[in-house]
Amino acid sequence: MGSSLVGADNSRQLHVYSNAVVVSPVIAVDKLDSNWATAGLGTYAQAKARAGIEYHINNTWSFGAEKRLDYLLHFSEQTAQFYKKLENTGLPEGTYPLWLSVNAVTSNSLFVQYIIPLSNDFEFKIKGHVLQPSQVQYGQFTGMGNVAEDGSFDYHYNLNYSYDHNELVYGNNYKVTGWGHSVDFELSAALQKGWSARATWKDVGHQIYWGAINHDTGCLAKTGSPKDADCFVKSSQIAQTQKLPVSSEFHLQKELKDGLSAYGRLSQWSRYDSVLLGVKHSGVNLGLDLLNRAIHLAYESDMVRLKLASDQLALSNSKYLQVSLDINWPIL
Repeated sequence: MGSSLVGADNSRQLHVYSNAVVVSPVIAVDKLDSNWATAGLGTYAQAKARAGIEYHINNTWSFGAEKRLDYLLHFSEQTAQFYKKLENTGLPEGTYPLWLSVNAVTSNSLFVQYIIPLSNDFEFKIKGHVLQPSQVQYGQFTGMGNVAEDGSFDYHYNLNYSYDHNELVYGNNYKVTGWGHSVDFELSAALQKGWSARATWKDVGHQIYWGAINHDTGCLAKTGSPKDADCFVKSSQIAQTQKLPVSSEFHLQKELKDGLSAYGRLSQWSRYDSVLLGVKHSGVNLGLDLLNRAIHLAYESDMVRLKLASDQLALSNSKYLQVSLDINWPIL
């Protein structure tokens, strides 16, 4: 999901980086009115972004600061079909159970990384983050939607929703406070006959402890019935723990000849899965994500790494988009 490789001799090195991935089988990057009715291809929209600066003191220790975004929107296929009805017509009459979950936070991180050489061929990295969160959306919406024979529709939602700023209804927008933590692990190995492998687990134990967060419970309705007046939202401030999922990756590479190598990479992050196959030569990296039908193109040197991946030539229409830039600057 956009990472950098720092060479074995990384003593006194400054690392500046940014990377982001946005993926959804049913929602394009630049808009939310894409073809939700194709939700059979997937029931999520997820985004992750990191930008930071890291200073390598020596070959063992580094520290830095990072700006982070995590966004996970999960929903049922019937919810996606019903949302499409709000934008267009043609949804068959009937009753549609509705379910939607959002888990999103932006935060600032201070981190420390420790590198443990296990042997001449194995290396283990552990990076601990202390987080100061700022923006948040966290909760679930469950309900029922109905489409009548004449094409009219109504819906009813029960919500359990925490936030820093309410985008749905008028509610509390008081200041939120909290802190959090997460840990990253990486195990790499140089194997025999030109093989190498790397396994990473990022955001292990990723939790935010909100001391004060705005919270809404109650219901939202559009039924045209007098009972709509009985549907209301209650707002308060509460203490709450927010948990976010681990992302994992396994990378296997084989050196061939004349600077050519081939690799495979398996990635998993909540509802997002990826199987990437590719080749590398003279710093140029070309790969194909078999599950997301995305082309990955990257350039790597000792100091710079640049990557772009998309499933569309017109990037604004992408339902899979990944960009990253890494710069490693040796300090004399």
